[in-house]
Amino acid sequence: MDDVSASKTIAQAPATRSKNMIDILKHPLISIALATYNGERFLEQQMDSLLAQDYQNLEIVISDDCSTDGTWGILQAYAAKDSRIRLLVRDVNRGYVGNFIRVFMQCKGDFISPSDQDDIWHSNKTRRLVESIGDADLAYCNNRFIDDTNTPLGKKYSDTVSKMVSGKDPRNLIFCTSISGHAMIFRSNLLQITENLSTASYIDWLIAFLAANRNGINYIDEILVDWRQHQSSATFRFRKNTHGAKAEGIVKDKNTFTALAAIPGKHQDFTINALKIWKTWLNSYFSLSMFFFVLRYGHITHKAHPARIPALKYLFGYKLKKLIRPKYY
Repeated sequence: MDDVSASKTIAQAPATRSKNMIDILKHPLISIALATYNGERFLEQQMDSLLAQDYQNLEIVISDDCSTDGTWGILQAYAAKDSRIRLLVRDVNRGYVGNFIRVFMQCKGDFISPSDQDDIWHSNKTRRLVESIGDADLAYCNNRFIDDTNTPLGKKYSDTVSKMVSGKDPRNLIFCTSISGHAMIFRSNLLQITENLSTASYIDWLIAFLAANRNGINYIDEILVDWRQHQSSATFRFRKNTHGAKAEGIVKDKNTFTALAAIPGKHQDFTINALKIWKTWLNSYFSLSMFFFVLRYGHITHKAHPARIPALKYLFGYKLKKLIRPKYY
């Protein structure tokens, strides 16, 4: 190399490094965190949709919870064809929440995007969420319901809640949420804030609460996920109100509310008090305290709740509801 060529190379090096830094800032690494368990029926469609994302700088980290069907074989076949896929070694069955926590902790990206095994992502989902997050800690999108055959059911998730929550007020997320894990992307450093991840039954709810408690949540009113509704899904029993589902849901609610109340922040005292009043409702036949609490603060605490007057839901205590409708509760 002559002196002129060498000079050009030296002169171009800073510019190249600068361009690389700009690319990193514009296109940070995104970790798609996929947790699987006996999902062979729809897994290939979901994997194809993840690999078809038009955002290029991503990894797909997968934790399989010791599936007994063909899930692991499908994942191995995909991993052999695409270097962006990283399979975690299978060891023990952790359950739904534990499996997601495991895969979250192995993600290397600046942002994490949780993924279920049976949905279908639109090709621009990752890019649009990254573009929309701004200075917030979490961004999420709308989604539509589809059936077993990928046929749209004519309803989107925003139709099932009164408002899609955004902003920096975690009190909006104490009792109900409009934010599902499969629709979100969040900053990975959120996971460093609390040790309570494993105590919440709804980990996506906890992550949304953490984000609202810090730099906030942005909502993008675009349908970027097809959310499959089928009888073997993790949430089917609760959505269809099958026998015993309500009682199981109450336990999960209690665990999650308790985890939320343990998170420090300017609204922690309010959250602790809300949990205390909710527990009185849980152990009462009639609960005027919970009724008046929601009547006063429901525009904040039940922002996403579909009921026109959510306070009425709490006038009758949980004990009375169990007495009246034992098969449901």
